[in-house]
Amino acid sequence: MGGILQMAPMAAAEPEALWQGGVPAEAVTLSEAFEGCILTPYNDGFGFPTIGIGSRSYLDGAPVRLGGPSIDRAMAELLAQRDLDKAALLVTRAVTAPLTPRQAAALILLANNLGALTVAAPSLLKLVNGRDWKAAADLFKIYRNSAGKPVTGLRRRRWAEAAFSLGMEAALARQKAWGAIQSPEDWPPLPG
Repeated sequence: MGGILQMAPMAAAEPEALWQGGVPAEAVTLSEAFEGCILTPYNDGFGFPTIGIGSRSYLDGAPVRLGGPSIDRAMAELLAQRDLDKAALLVTRAVTAPLTPRQAAALILLANNLGALTVAAPSLLKLVNGRDWKAAADLFKIYRNSAGKPVTGLRRRRWAEAAFSLGMEAALARQKAWGAIQSPEDWPPLPG
């Protein structure tokens, strides 16, 4: 049987799902990639007593203090979920543009560190709400200060969050950030 080979029509690419609110699993994955999980109180490197996956207070709201009680893994996850829920609410209130779960995750982690994005990151929000995500991701670089001083670790974290939001896997984004950023001034090109 000769003739022309029939090819099946190509399926259209599935559109990426949009964030529907709440804390996407990507935010938890990304948070733990940076914070780790330490079950006894520790100094986070910026002078803040911290526990679990980056929490600064216990479930009852009492602040973590060095030498304070330890927690178990389940409590660390519960505290992280509480913290990220609060940050997700801040993002929901500030962002009017649709977001992918990865974009939401990056903004949630930023809000978890900075607080209300309407106050702490108005220029970034303008880009996000204007649907210019690539420029917004690049603007993550300005959120690198702790106590008013630029910090290499925060620059690394912001680059990894931005790269993750643009499609890079969390572990690879972290690895590339820690390998390429040696000062608070470094900002390698983002993927995509």
